[in-house]
Amino acid sequence: MDVIYLDNCATTRVDEEVLDAMLPYLREEFGNPSSPHLLGKRARRAVDGAAESVARLLGGDPAGVVFTSGATESNNIALLGAFGHDDRAPVNAVFCPTDHKSSLSVARALRGRGVGVRTMAIRADGVVDLPRFADRLDFDTRVATVAWVNSEIGTIQPVREMAALCHESGALLHVDAAPAAGRIPIDVTGAAVDTLAMSAHKIGGPKGVGVLYVRPEIRRRIRPITYGGGQYDLRSGTIPTHLAVGLGTACELASARMEEDGRKVALLRATALELLTRRIPGLRLNGRPEAGVPHVLNLVLPGVRGESLVASLPSVALSTGSACNSDSQEPSPVLTAIGVSAEDANSSVRMCLSPRMTVEELVRGLNLVCDRAGALAGVVVATR
Repeated sequence: MDVIYLDNCATTRVDEEVLDAMLPYLREEFGNPSSPHLLGKRARRAVDGAAESVARLLGGDPAGVVFTSGATESNNIALLGAFGHDDRAPVNAVFCPTDHKSSLSVARALRGRGVGVRTMAIRADGVVDLPRFADRLDFDTRVATVAWVNSEIGTIQPVREMAALCHESGALLHVDAAPAAGRIPIDVTGAAVDTLAMSAHKIGGPKGVGVLYVRPEIRRRIRPITYGGGQYDLRSGTIPTHLAVGLGTACELASARMEEDGRKVALLRATALELLTRRIPGLRLNGRPEAGVPHVLNLVLPGVRGESLVASLPSVALSTGSACNSDSQEPSPVLTAIGVSAEDANSSVRMCLSPRMTVEELVRGLNLVCDRAGALAGVVVATR
């Protein structure tokens, strides 16, 4: 079945150039990058080259790149590692209520260890309320964390300003950039971000690899949460050369394509909004889309249960929110956190666009969505 894919926040198709770059390291270049012989040294050069590509995309130092299994592991290392072995009390951490489960689950774990957990205030448009964020910080705050871009409503957070407020109190700022890296310009150095997480599979790379970026000046403030051979001081384990190379290549492509991809996605977004608002009466957008990333559309479809729409459209891939919450029967916590009613949250779907798709493919998929939404709501939608 030819599926029209509108779920590019959950994952993306592996780029052909990425796959081609990886294959030699699954065949003849199979050395362990920690081995001292020639095969190992060649693998090490490939890993180091990938780290340089990641650093260029992020605007950072290759020495700050730590390869992990993905953003979930990176978030855990950064947030749990900020507490390390120092159990002095009182200490606290500040979390964003609209962030990914891999951050919010750490909040619960820290609370169980006796760490004070504070929650940021979020405005109705999904943006962190900076004055109230400043009130959450004090000299006992060890770390604060936020997603640079919200993966459900596309909100871009004021990361630079948040970092400055954290540093005034001596706290670290960790940023989950999985929904942002490769989509918008990122400058970890200019923004003074302390630690940052990303995943390859969000930008045309392979699943199973990501990065924790650690600003070199604060590296000693983060402790490892697992131990082993010490391949990295913060993350032991054999580095998967082919996955690192895949991530590095994906970063190179994202850097080269970002401006053009932005124009393509803006055209797709305009096409989508024109078609959807013409065909679906009462359609509304969640969040503040004019100030967010263009590839994310979170829509309220009146009279339609989002889960039912997604389940009844096998030829179109879309979602009701983050893939990490896909098994939950509750309304999206992101939407409820910004004041969307339970009824509207349950009637919402998320579409994530890709510059790799054509306008014709998008229109075909959206017309199927509109036809099915009208049937589920028991109303006649506008003709195509």
